[in-house]
Amino acid sequence: MLFPLIGLLTSCFKEDERVIPLPPGDVSEVVIEMLPDYSLQSYFNLSEGAVVSSNIKDDWDIALSCVVDDFTLVLNTARFIRIAHTGSDLFEVAYSSDGFEYSFDSSDGNPLENAIGRWWNSTPDGPVSLNEVLLVDRGLNEEGLPAGYIKIQPIIDPASGEVSIRIAELDGNEERTFEFTRQEGLELVVMSFDTGQLTTQPIPAAADWDLLFTQYTTMLFTDTGEEYPYLVTGVLINDTLVTAVMDSVMPFDQIDREAAEKMVLSTRRDVIGYEWKRLKGDVTSGDVTYEAIPEMVYIIKNIDGFYFKLRFTDFYNEQGQKGYPTFEYQKL
Repeated sequence: MLFPLIGLLTSCFKEDERVIPLPPGDVSEVVIEMLPDYSLQSYFNLSEGAVVSSNIKDDWDIALSCVVDDFTLVLNTARFIRIAHTGSDLFEVAYSSDGFEYSFDSSDGNPLENAIGRWWNSTPDGPVSLNEVLLVDRGLNEEGLPAGYIKIQPIIDPASGEVSIRIAELDGNEERTFEFTRQEGLELVVMSFDTGQLTTQPIPAAADWDLLFTQYTTMLFTDTGEEYPYLVTGVLINDTLVTAVMDSVMPFDQIDREAAEKMVLSTRRDVIGYEWKRLKGDVTSGDVTYEAIPEMVYIIKNIDGFYFKLRFTDFYNEQGQKGYPTFEYQKL
């Protein structure tokens, strides 16, 4: 007697509609303008096929997370900035830049390797800052020369929860305090140590961009396996919404949607990185050129959930100037 009931129940459901996959898009070629000195940071949206925001890399130094209950501070690694922990909350003391261990934010986006780290405690009454004084090696200026050192002290207002940063030279001169104002819809808001929070925020909302073309600091290795920091020029992904992987086995023309869906994609911020080009020439003399490696194909799942394949074809514009990454890509 169960058969009529089963039949009645199953008849209440619609038959599954067949999903017909959309045909792949056309192969498009894009040139990103970073300039020969790599001074531009550009945010690119794959679905729109356009740069959605661009700024001078030296415009900002540090950024604050806008995520609720998160007060992470992020360094602009395009400036080669690094941080040292003093273990002291005495801001008035004069500090020397020597005798401290400095560290960089990890280029892969690992929160456990954030140079400043967790500078606050969460309590039942709200966040409380540790008030530690941090020394900042400001990295390189626009001319590629050392930008000097300062000391900073991140502070949370116990009443409002607002974040400010106390800043001064190591000897205490030129003290100033800048406040952060979080903005709804943004993941980060950025600040300059010289002028405070930027009026126009250069980092778009996470839902607006896929790829960031920029210089950034990463760790390389000597022939003996020792780590050393280096400023490279490449591509970082929007690691909150975008995933990617590199494939050098399957030719670009043969990668389709089915193949892409079988690949294991990563959220590593530097999964695309800088190694899609090779250095040619004599480094000691400075007579070098860069050559793109088109056999390195990147599979990307973008902010909209679409799959793309992408490969770099050049690093120069038509005038022979470096700093113009050229790539072709296709929606799968």
